[in-house]
Amino acid sequence: MENQKGQGSISVFFAMLLVTILAVICTSLESARYTAVSYLAAQAEESALESVFAGYYNPIWKRYHLFFMADGPGFLPAMQDYISYYENPGKGGSVQGANLYEFHQKGIKFLECVTAVDQGGEAFLKAIVADMEAHGKTGLAEALLGQSELVKEAEVVSGYIGGLAEYEQEISSIEESYKAMENQGRRLRNVYQELEKALEEGALTADTGKGLLERARNCAAETSRQTAKSYAEILEGTKLLKEKLEMETEELLKKEGSVGKSSYEQMETELENLKEYTREDGSRRNETELLKELLNGCAKNLADVEFWKDGEASAALREVVQKGGESLSIISEHDSGEKQKSPLLEMIKNWKNEGILDLVLKDPGSVSDKILPEGSYPSETAGMWEEGGAISASEKGAAVLYTVSHFGRFGRTQEDTVLDYEAEYILGKSENDKENLTAVAEKLLAVRTGMNFLYLLGDGKKQAEAELLAMTMVGFTGIYPLIKLTKGIILGAWAFAEAVFDVRILFQGGQIPLVKTASDWNTSLEKAAEEAFYEREISQKEGLWDYEGYLCILLLMGDTERQCFRMMDLIEANLRRKDSGFFMENCISSAVVEVSFQAESRFFHLPVPGESRNGAYIFYKTAAYSYYE
Repeated sequence: MENQKGQGSISVFFAMLLVTILAVICTSLESARYTAVSYLAAQAEESALESVFAGYYNPIWKRYHLFFMADGPGFLPAMQDYISYYENPGKGGSVQGANLYEFHQKGIKFLECVTAVDQGGEAFLKAIVADMEAHGKTGLAEALLGQSELVKEAEVVSGYIGGLAEYEQEISSIEESYKAMENQGRRLRNVYQELEKALEEGALTADTGKGLLERARNCAAETSRQTAKSYAEILEGTKLLKEKLEMETEELLKKEGSVGKSSYEQMETELENLKEYTREDGSRRNETELLKELLNGCAKNLADVEFWKDGEASAALREVVQKGGESLSIISEHDSGEKQKSPLLEMIKNWKNEGILDLVLKDPGSVSDKILPEGSYPSETAGMWEEGGAISASEKGAAVLYTVSHFGRFGRTQEDTVLDYEAEYILGKSENDKENLTAVAEKLLAVRTGMNFLYLLGDGKKQAEAELLAMTMVGFTGIYPLIKLTKGIILGAWAFAEAVFDVRILFQGGQIPLVKTASDWNTSLEKAAEEAFYEREISQKEGLWDYEGYLCILLLMGDTERQCFRMMDLIEANLRRKDSGFFMENCISSAVVEVSFQAESRFFHLPVPGESRNGAYIFYKTAAYSYYE
C-alpha cells in the first residue's frame, strides 16, 4: 500500500507538470500563431492595395502619361476581393496552412483617399510634373519663367501709360477753354489793329471813328466776359483732373515692385507730364494766367480810356492802342486747336470695330466651331474642393510644357478630341473653339503691344518721330504737356499696329522675337497706316518665338490651378467618348485604408491588448499607397 501511494503522488505530479508544459507550449504556439496571423493580415492588406493600384486606368496612361486608378466607387470592393484570395487559398492565394492561420476581413474603410480633383488638383499637378521630369523638360520650364516676368512688366507699363492716354478727353476740354480765350484775344487784337491803322491814316475822329470805337468797347466787354468764363472752366477742369491724377499716383506706387527701375521711371515721367496741367506753377497753368492777365488788361484799358479830346483821338487812346497792339502780338496767328489727323490713329479706330480674328487671321472662316459637350466638368466644381498648397515656379513651368506637349492647339490639332484648340481652351475657358481662339488672340495682341511699347520707349529715334508727329497734330503750339500726351498716344498706336503685324505672323506659323531690336521692327509711322502692308508675305527666321512659345508665356502668366482643372475637363471629355463612365473625380492617386480582420483562437486565447470578442482576435491594419510621392 505504501508503494502504491508513492506511485500515485508521482502520477499526479507528472500530470500537473504535463498540464503546465502543455499550457506553456499552447501559449507559445498561440502567441506565435497570433503574431503570424497579424503579419499575414497586414501582408494581405498591403498586397491587396498594391494589386488594386496595379489596375491603373490604361487609357489615361496611354494618352496622357498619367497614373490613376479610375474606379473610385469600385476601390473598396476590389480591395475586399483581393483580400479574400488570402483568406481562401483555394481561390489562388499563396498562404499555406489556412486552418492554422485562418483570418477573415470584417470591414474596410478609407482613412484617406486623394483623387485628381482633391486639394486644388494637387495630385494631378504632381502627376504632370512627374511626366515632365521623366522627359527631362523641367529645366526648359524654369527657363521660360524669366521671360514671363518680362512680359508682365511690359504689359504693366503699356497698360498704365495707355491708361494715362485716356485722359486726352480731360486735357482736350481744358485746351478747348484755352482755345476760346486765345480766339477772343485774336478778335481783340484785330480791333486794336484796326484802331492803329485808323490812327495812322488820321481817320479816327469824333465824327468818323464813332462806330469803330463803339465796336472796340463791345469787343473789350466781350473779352472780359469770355475770359472769365473760360478761365473758370479751366480751373474746374484742372481740379477734376487733379483728383483723378492723385488716384493714378496711388496706383503707380502699387506697381513699383512689379516693374524694373527704368520702367517705373518712365511711367512716373508720363504721369508728371499730365500733372503739368494741375500744378499751380505748371507750364500750361502759367500760360493760362499770363493770357488771362493780358486779355483782361487790354480789355480794361480800352474800356476805360477817354477817346476824344477836342474832337480828335486823345493821347491816352493813342498810347493804349500802341501798347495794347504790342502786347497782343504775342498771340499766335494760328488757332492752337487746329490739329492734323493721323492716318494711323484713324485706322486703329476702324480696326477696333472689326472682329479680332478678322484682324489677325488670313482666313477667319476656317476657324473651328467645335463646342464642348454639355456636362458637369471638374473646372465647374473646382471651388468645392479644398485648395492645394502653394505652386512652385518649377511646377508652373512643368504644367505649361505638359499642356503644349499633350493637348492640341491652333495649327496643330489632334485626333479624337472634343475641341480642336485645346491649349486655347485651357487659357480661355469658353465652351467653343472660336471664342477661345479669340481670347488668345486678344492676349497675344496685349503681350506684343506691351513688348513693342517697351521697345519704343528705349528707341530715341522712333520717339523723336512720334514727338514730331505729335507737334503737327496739336498745331506746333509748344504746349509741352499736350505734345507729350499726344506722343504717348502715337507710341501706343504704333506699338499696337506692330503687334497686329506680329500676331498675323504668329498665326501664319512664323516667329517673332520676344524682345525686339531695331532690325526686327517692321512698321514705320507711314507704313503702319497702310492696310496693304499687313497682307505682305512673311519671311521665316530661325531661333525666334513661334505661336507655341507665346502660348507658353500666356500659360505661365495665368492661374496654374485653374489651368490644371481645365486640362482635366478635356481629359474627361475626350476619354468619355469611348468610356461614358469615366470621371476625373473618381481617379484615385493615393489612399490610406484600414482593414479589420478577425481570427479565431486555436490553442489558447491570449489576453492581448486590443479588441477581442467571443474567443476571437480583432486586428486593425493600416496600409498606404501613392502613385506619386
